[in-house]
Amino acid sequence: MRIGVECGGTFTDLVVLDDDGRLRATSKVFSTPQDPSRAVIEAIDELPAELREGALLLHGSTVATNALLERRGPRLGLLVTRGFRDLLTLQRQDRDRMYDLRYVKPAPLVPRHLVQEIDERVLASGEIALELDEESARRAVKELLAQDVTAIAVCLLHSYGNPAHERRLAELTASLAPGLPVSLSCDVAREFREYERTSTTVVDAFVRPAVAGYLSRLADEAARRGITGLQVMQSNGGAVPVPVVTARPVTMLLSGPAAGVSAAVAVAESAGLGDVVTMDMGGTSTDVSLVVDGAPQLTPEVTVDGLPVRVPMIDITTVGAGGGSVIAVDSGGLLTVGPRSAGADPGPACYGRGGPTPTVTDANAVLGLLGPHPRLAGRFPLDLDAAAAVFAPLAARLGVTVGEAAWSAYQLANVAMAGAIRVASVERGRDPRGLTLLAYGGAGPVHAAGVADELGMRRVVIAPHSGLASAYGLLVSGFRREFARTVFAAADTLEDTRLREVMAAVTGEAHGELAGQGVDATTVHDTWTVDMRYAGQGFELSVPLPRTAGGDLVRQLVAAFHSLHAQRFGHADHTAPVQVVTLRLSVGRPRPSPALPAVEHRPDDLRQEGTVLEYGRPRPTVTVSRGSLSTGTELAGPAVITDASSTTYVPSGWAATVDPATNLVLTRS
Repeated sequence: MRIGVECGGTFTDLVVLDDDGRLRATSKVFSTPQDPSRAVIEAIDELPAELREGALLLHGSTVATNALLERRGPRLGLLVTRGFRDLLTLQRQDRDRMYDLRYVKPAPLVPRHLVQEIDERVLASGEIALELDEESARRAVKELLAQDVTAIAVCLLHSYGNPAHERRLAELTASLAPGLPVSLSCDVAREFREYERTSTTVVDAFVRPAVAGYLSRLADEAARRGITGLQVMQSNGGAVPVPVVTARPVTMLLSGPAAGVSAAVAVAESAGLGDVVTMDMGGTSTDVSLVVDGAPQLTPEVTVDGLPVRVPMIDITTVGAGGGSVIAVDSGGLLTVGPRSAGADPGPACYGRGGPTPTVTDANAVLGLLGPHPRLAGRFPLDLDAAAAVFAPLAARLGVTVGEAAWSAYQLANVAMAGAIRVASVERGRDPRGLTLLAYGGAGPVHAAGVADELGMRRVVIAPHSGLASAYGLLVSGFRREFARTVFAAADTLEDTRLREVMAAVTGEAHGELAGQGVDATTVHDTWTVDMRYAGQGFELSVPLPRTAGGDLVRQLVAAFHSLHAQRFGHADHTAPVQVVTLRLSVGRPRPSPALPAVEHRPDDLRQEGTVLEYGRPRPTVTVSRGSLSTGTELAGPAVITDASSTTYVPSGWAATVDPATNLVLTRS
């Protein structure tokens, strides 16, 4: 038995599959942000004992992300090479808001007085120019301990080329403060760019206590309920045992959205699709990602709360437009949606939990897009009168009807999500009009066709049990770990033998580390990508290593780089010198392939006639349960299709059909 539990900002979702891939149970409960494990255990406790006994629990959570966003972590110290004390304060010269005169860079996680300098120097080549002064190292560690630090990050200059000094510093720290958590940059992010590498290492050290404590509590509670194993989703889309993620907790950032993309890949495969854009609209935000040839795209770096984190992650674009996003009127009299969210408590007004402000979900309820008698998670009736009541003051301020205000909010949320899809597709060199939109999450199917209209897309796929897709994605995620090594060489001087030597060294270290964490290296496969750029560029493109590469490996990589650059940016310069910057190794196992949970056909389910407000004007519609639609059935819009985990809105001009895998396929007529 495999249990997948994913914690979102508003809901915590659970899916259970047996060993034959059959769907055995689902659940959706309110998240508990103060302690996410409470919602996880609540969902598990709803299961009968026979589904828990001996089961494997796969989990995705926002614990690491929340700890970073809330700046809730240890008193952290940092050890750096002498002369680099202000690295975290100086950051980079770029800024998010170019013309904002009040712009302030994000505060570093380590204040300057808790940064200590060490006498040592390693060159970019890995050659030691100045040996580590162990006496200065001891003094620095003792100074931090005297200031009551409870964790230490270490990032020495060019340690990606030679980690000897960092490893010795870890030994000295352990001798002075046994058991003190220490994060080394050579373990967390062994690649160049000093600020980004330091920031990533500091983030790893900062979230370590929260991740370790949370997973320890969750493992204990799960074991008391008969669950025999716990694995955790990483932000690269791979699930790993707890010791692996606690050794490098920074890899747990954005693990929940990554699980959703993993589910989308499985759903796309069932629908015979290779290239899709995913849209995961939950209660707090919407996450968008591009899948090409059945594989999610990775990015080597993301920014979380203004801090760069250089760890390979699924390339996800997030926008603050979710079901709980608050709708308001700004000082200029214009309607706004998000990024503030009503969250799980109190949530939207229609939840009946005292929510005082209108939200996107309230707008959908007012418009009738959730059906005439909607139920939250299939269980709790929504309060439509409360939704209309919180919209009334806003509509009066705008001088429109409640229905017109709600429709404007609906469209504005769609525009925000369409913008995120443009970032994920157009800015990656892909035209969204030639792609399929694969929507999931509790609110995604309500907005999917409207978002597709904004982009000129003509096909939308809605997965079975789409509101639980992220939890299902945990169950179809294979093992995956990422390793990197900066080499920095001109392609025209780099020999194949040198490149293969570095690859062999990285492979040996990676497999050795995995073996120490209980992972059998003989059961995994290695995939390589190479970060490359034109000389003088400030960024790189990740080029897949040809699987059948024989001789002239570097030449093949250069040709592939030119081709990828032309696809991404519309041009390539075959005469310009090319640099090989960083080698990236992905070690993984193929994902398990249980049967997709299908929608059970229930032909006796009732159809209800009703009304939706399109453009603020009433239109007759039909509301049906998803189970009442058999394979091949076509339903023209406007229509509302309900199930226990989400609701699908089919607007006028669209039609919905059911494919053999029980996916809903919406097409523009």
